[in-house]
Amino acid sequence: MKKFLCSLLVVAAGLLSTACHDEINQKLDELESRTDELLLMCNQLNENLGTLQNLVEVIQRQDMITGITEIRSGNTVTGYRVNFVQHEPITIYNGSDGKKPLVASRQDPDDRNYYWTVQYGDDDWNWLLAPDGSKMLAVGVLPYVTIRNGVFIYTIDGSEWIELGKADGEDGDKMFQSINTYNPNYVIITLTTGEVFKIPTYSAFLALKSEYDKANDAVDAQVEIIRATQEKLTWITSIDPILDGKDTTGLTVSLSNGKHFSIHDWTTTLSPAIFIKRDTDGHLYWAYTIGLSPETWVLTPDGKKVPAESGSVETPLVSVTRDTDGQYYWVVITRDSTEFLRSKIDGDWQPRAIDSVQRIFLSVKNYTDSLVLVLKDSTRFVLPKQYSITFSDADGKPITGNIAMKGKTETVVRYKASGNNPTLSLITQGGINASPSKLENGDPCFVVKTGYDFSGENAKVVAVFTFPEAASPVTIVKSFTVSK
Repeated sequence: MKKFLCSLLVVAAGLLSTACHDEINQKLDELESRTDELLLMCNQLNENLGTLQNLVEVIQRQDMITGITEIRSGNTVTGYRVNFVQHEPITIYNGSDGKKPLVASRQDPDDRNYYWTVQYGDDDWNWLLAPDGSKMLAVGVLPYVTIRNGVFIYTIDGSEWIELGKADGEDGDKMFQSINTYNPNYVIITLTTGEVFKIPTYSAFLALKSEYDKANDAVDAQVEIIRATQEKLTWITSIDPILDGKDTTGLTVSLSNGKHFSIHDWTTTLSPAIFIKRDTDGHLYWAYTIGLSPETWVLTPDGKKVPAESGSVETPLVSVTRDTDGQYYWVVITRDSTEFLRSKIDGDWQPRAIDSVQRIFLSVKNYTDSLVLVLKDSTRFVLPKQYSITFSDADGKPITGNIAMKGKTETVVRYKASGNNPTLSLITQGGINASPSKLENGDPCFVVKTGYDFSGENAKVVAVFTFPEAASPVTIVKSFTVSK
C-alpha cells in the first residue's frame, strides 16, 4: 500500500511539473510574440518618420505634386505613392497603425520651422528634445525609435538613448489621419496631431503660369505699341491668328522694327490685368486690377507711379509666389520690389479673381490698312500696315473723308507712311493748291491752300505715294475732298 501511494505521488508531481512547464513556455511564447509585434511597430514607426521628414522637405523646398498612384489591397486603398517635380517619390500609408508613442511634427508659430513632437498615451504632445534639451528640426534630424527592457527609447546619433515611455503594447492613434486628393489644385495630408500639409499640384501651377504668361504678353504688347507709335517708320508686316484647335483666341502682330506682340483678349483669363492708364497730368502710367478690386497704380518702392512712356524703367510683370501659408498668390514684379495682389471678395482676401474677367483692350479692329487698338481708358493707338498711308489734321485727328475750308485759307495735313521714304506727288482740282512741307518736329505733311474764288465744288486732293524700296515699286493713292 505504501509503495502504491508513493508511486501515485511521484506521478502526480510529474504531471504538475509538466503543466507548470507548459504554462511557462506559453507565457514566454506570448511575450516573444508581443515583443516581435512591438519591434515590427517600431520599424513601421521609423518608416513613417522618414516619410514625414520627406513631406516637410517637400513643403520647405516649395515642391509640387506631379501625380498620385493609389496603393490597394484588394478593393481597399491602403496608401498612396506621391511623385514630385524635384523630390524623390514617397509612399504614404493611409491608416497604418501608429502605436504608443505617437511621434509627429508641428510647425512652430514663432519661427515657422517644423520640429519633431511626441505624444505618449493620453498625455499632451510635447516637443521631442535632443540630449541637450533643444527642439529637433524635422528636416536634417531623423530620430530612431526602438524598445529596450520593455521601454520605448529613441536616439538621434546612435550613442545616447532617451526614454519615451513603457512599451505596454496598447494601440494608439494613426500617424496619418487622412489624405485628400479630390481637389485638383492641391493635396491635403492631415496628421492625427491636427497638423495639415497642403501641397500644390504641378498642373495647378501650369494653369497659373498660362494665365500670367497671357498677362505678361499684354504688358509686352502695350510696350511695343507705344514704341511703334513713337517711332516714325514702324509698321505692321504681318498679323497671324493665335489658334486653339479651330478657334481664334488672339493675334500675334509682327512689326517692321523686328519686334512682335501677342493679344489674348479673345479668351477669358483669371489673372490680374496690368494696363496703361492716362493720369490727369496727361502721361501714361502702369496700373493693375484683379477681380473686383479697383484700378490701382503700380508703384515703385518709394511710392512713385511707374511711367509707361519711358524706357528707363523696367516694365512690371505678373507672376505667382508661394506665401508663408503655402498657397500661391498673384504678384506684380518691378525692378526693385514684389507686391502681392490680393482681391477682397465678400470680405475675404482671394489669391485669384474668380468671378470677373479683365480685358486690356476695349476693342481691337483689324482694318485693311491699319490695326486700331483702344485701351481700357479709351486711349487709342493706330498701327499702319505695310505700304499704307494715314492722314490727320494739325491736332492729330484722323482724316477719313473730307475737310472743310474757307476761301483764302490754308490747312496742314499730316501723313504717316508705313514704308521707308516714299516719294509724294500731289494733284489738286476745284481751285485749290497743295504742296509738300514739314512740321517743326520734322514730321512730313503737306499744306492745302484755297483762293478767294473757292466754291467747294469738286475740290479734291489726290496724293500719290511711291515706295521704291520694294522688290518692284509700290504706289498708293489716297484722296480726300475739300468742302466750303
